[in-house]
Amino acid sequence: MKKFIALFAIAGTLLTSGCATVSPMSPTTSTSSVDTTKNSYALMTVTLKNAYHTSYQPSPIVVNMERGAADSREDRLNFKFDDQATTTSDTGNHYFIRLPLAPGKYVMRGITGQSGIFPFHGMFFTPLHEVVDIKPNSIVYLGHIDATIVERKEGELRAGPVIPLVDQAVAGFSGGTWDISVSDQFDNDVTAFKKDFPALTNASIDREVLPAWDKQKATDWWNKH
Repeated sequence: MKKFIALFAIAGTLLTSGCATVSPMSPTTSTSSVDTTKNSYALMTVTLKNAYHTSYQPSPIVVNMERGAADSREDRLNFKFDDQATTTSDTGNHYFIRLPLAPGKYVMRGITGQSGIFPFHGMFFTPLHEVVDIKPNSIVYLGHIDATIVERKEGELRAGPVIPLVDQAVAGFSGGTWDISVSDQFDNDVTAFKKDFPALTNASIDREVLPAWDKQKATDWWNKH
């Protein structure tokens, strides 16, 4: 039970500005240019689906990034999702992630979000635990993530906490687990980024796709928390 309470606490922590620095994604569809002398930029796309309880499709709230030991508020960075260039459907939602980051090494800890149909409201955590090395004066494409909730088997990590019991069960987050893949969709994704975000139209974008998702690593982290 301690583990499940901790998971619920994690979700709350990721959404609490007092425990992390909350920032908008950038650039936006109205941004005309980017200045990489101030920040570098990490770009990726993500598709979230709930194939277990299909009425409760995941709606992300923040991407959680950690810098260094992440022992201060300034080193825990939460980037808020927006609806810019987003496509949604009854079978899943597709998002464009744009992260302005100072050069350095980070851990993309995961994505926290929710789904609700009155009177039930559940929260999920998509565990990524990917190391990201951001170089100075750069715009980098990290790849495409497909993250799908499927029915959980004994011993597998959960898609979300178990508390509150009814809400989490109805949404499928406590009884579900994650099936996650990372792929290189550079040509299609970069074309879409340049089409929808004018500041990137003439930008030089490097390709540094994240490694394959490590389910055992995510499970070990889940077991320890």
